[in-house]
Amino acid sequence: MAALGIKATTATFDGGASRTGTTEADPRTRTQPEHREFLGLPFCLLSLEETSRLIFASCQGPYAYVVTPNAHHVVTVNERSDALLPIYRQAWLSLCDSQIIRGLAALDGVKLPIARGSDLIVDLLAQENSTDGRGTRFLVVGPDSGTRRALRTRYQRAHIEVLPAPDGLARRPDLRLAVAQACVRRPWDILILCVGCPAQEMIAALIAELGRRSGVALCAGAAIDFASGRSRRAPRWLQSLGLEWAYRLAREPGRLWRRYLVESPRIVALFLRTRLFR
Repeated sequence: MAALGIKATTATFDGGASRTGTTEADPRTRTQPEHREFLGLPFCLLSLEETSRLIFASCQGPYAYVVTPNAHHVVTVNERSDALLPIYRQAWLSLCDSQIIRGLAALDGVKLPIARGSDLIVDLLAQENSTDGRGTRFLVVGPDSGTRRALRTRYQRAHIEVLPAPDGLARRPDLRLAVAQACVRRPWDILILCVGCPAQEMIAALIAELGRRSGVALCAGAAIDFASGRSRRAPRWLQSLGLEWAYRLAREPGRLWRRYLVESPRIVALFLRTRLFR
């Protein structure tokens, strides 16, 4: 993986025990499924079920990470392309997490499957919690104590470790590095990063640069709140209409109004610009 300009500064973060090797490994030795370009980003053509099977089959292979771009992510990446575009392009899988993106892509003749991060996390944990679980080790970064208890209650058969995360990760490179170092030291097969975009994607890339040898990291945002049952998903019919954002906005207007009413709609202008300059 190409260098991302990480400084070898020292930071401490919930050190904990470590049992995982960290010698250099190139995540690009992992085979990448077919992707299609849209709005400057690659999008994977696997279904949710295929993605889940692939992650379980590959989670003990060379380290790689998965991103789940939605409309807000695409806008953010295009507006901060120097810092974020290389990180998204170096992801092993880039999954379409938005009916809006899927609809715009269809207007462009590009057919993208939906593989929402929230659905993926639920599917992975539910499979591992079943009686035929694989013994997969999960490390979840970010949840508060209430979510941690809910996860362990709901997925009692799954091997889940939870690592709290400090505030300010989006603004503090030293804290992102400290979290990445803590992740490198711990034993896991699947890492679920739930600290928000773009901090979680930056941490996933840092883990690669720090020499993590194996495992798959998933940049999952608020998915763990849905997986734990602490937050409710929109009804399926709203999801199918691409209106899950409206449901979430109605439930958390103070936190989400700017994202959904100001920032995410800029994807339409981005789409029109790409068509204009062809």
